[in-house]
Amino acid sequence: MLTGIIISLFFVTLYFNRYVPVRNVPAVDPQEKDAVFVDLRDYQDSANNPFIGAINIPCGYLKRYIKEIPDQQIVIIASNEVEKNFSARLLKKYGFNVKGYTITGPSQ
Repeated sequence: MLTGIIISLFFVTLYFNRYVPVRNVPAVDPQEKDAVFVDLRDYQDSANNPFIGAINIPCGYLKRYIKEIPDQQIVIIASNEVEKNFSARLLKKYGFNVKGYTITGPSQ
């Protein structure tokens, strides 16, 4: 019984962290001037559709390179909602001010 509850809590937490949108992180215009852009897309996606002036750190490497992000307002550039939700929660956990996000998929 206890094992079932623990497993259920694990899956609820996993679902929440990936699929539930983060509060107070709106979609913003990619031409925003007063924020640091952090490009969380894979290297292939960011190389094919570069965003000039953004710090390129793929989502999987975010914890490893968190110290390379300046302590300013941040706009997240992601390729999908899961990347956006995961990285916004992680950046807020580390004390960053996430101003918003922009999603740029391969078809955009």
